[in-house]
Amino acid sequence: MDKILTISTFIIGLLTFVIAYIVYFNNSKGDVVVYAKVDMSRQGIILLIIHNIGKGIAQDIKFSGTDFILKNAADIEIGAFKVGTPILFPDEKLIYCLGTYPTLKKSLPNHPLKISITFHSKIALYPYKRKIMNVVTVDINSFSGVDISESTFQREVRNSLKEIASSLQKMSS
Repeated sequence: MDKILTISTFIIGLLTFVIAYIVYFNNSKGDVVVYAKVDMSRQGIILLIIHNIGKGIAQDIKFSGTDFILKNAADIEIGAFKVGTPILFPDEKLIYCLGTYPTLKKSLPNHPLKISITFHSKIALYPYKRKIMNVVTVDINSFSGVDISESTFQREVRNSLKEIASSLQKMSS
């Protein structure tokens, strides 16, 4: 009976260690993604964001499949896509202004772009950096029909200010 208890305690301890290591492992590596989103401070502008969403540092970041978007709509080069970027710390972003949807629609293909991202990340308890590869899809066509002319918050503030001004005018009359 004592041997069974000892063995089961050992197995439970070992499983606990393995699970804790897996959680720690997954929370200590970098994880770089690329995505497009609307710029909420400038009407109609679409941004391209390179973001380390992981908890660790990502180094020696390189991109492929970016031939169509090496430059933005204003013909300004997106440097990271051409030469890569040396390092992104956890939650660090590189933000590029792509342009407006109509302009991008003319310069980009009708199909989604598959972007491959390769980088190195030092993972806890590993003696060396590990090479990691992510593949993301960026589809500018997903912005078709989206009202990106003004944010909902800005519209609500503007309408509220109009109501306040209107009620002040009525009170002064």
